[in-house]
Amino acid sequence: MNKTYEIQPLRLMGRWTVELNNFYECEPDNCNDFGAYFVEDLLQLTNSKYNLVLDLGWYPESNINGTYKLFLINDYNWEKPLEYFESRNTKAIVDKIEYWTNYGFYQKYLKG
Repeated sequence: MNKTYEIQPLRLMGRWTVELNNFYECEPDNCNDFGAYFVEDLLQLTNSKYNLVLDLGWYPESNINGTYKLFLINDYNWEKPLEYFESRNTKAIVDKIEYWTNYGFYQKYLKG
């Protein structure tokens, strides 16, 4: 029987809205139903006040040799992300999400 995983807990600062969350507590090297948990659309957070999007996916989708890719986008400019990070380590991704959603980090990208 396959284990059921819980949604990955995240500590987010205010102003962030969870638009999509398929990001589970499942490590890529120790997951019994890989294809179900490691897809392109894992997590999307928005900060509408500052027009920021944080997007997380697994690429290539459902590929055991893939990696998490995390983007911080401004004004929906997907061609020029403000930040980009990739890793196969779930904790490293969680740490980066929590850091990037902190006003002390992203304020450097705010206009005027």
